[in-house]
Amino acid sequence: MYLVHAQLAPLAGGKLPREAMALVSDRVLEDRDIQHIAAHPDGPAGPVLGVFILAGSVEEAERRVAELCRGALRDSPGLHGSKLARCEVVLALPAGPRAEGGTAMA
Repeated sequence: MYLVHAQLAPLAGGKLPREAMALVSDRVLEDRDIQHIAAHPDGPAGPVLGVFILAGSVEEAERRVAELCRGALRDSPGLHGSKLARCEVVLALPAGPRAEGGTAMA
């Protein structure tokens, strides 16, 4: 499973309506391999969806989420002109030592 961040951008620097996140989320959730979506309408770089997807590779996860988001933006009334600004798998490292004698990666 991969966590893909899909950053949405309105046309000409406007703001996406709050309901836009729900519209795109609902559409993306129609895919059987999507496990969960977290919507962050006020992310520091703009609105972003965190999409948890089952996929065989990073590239496949990014491609599929991008296709789903672009289709949702294209087909949702009121979102025409909005676009997918970025769609990338989130790579994370452990934050620190693990409890119970585990080790952290450096």
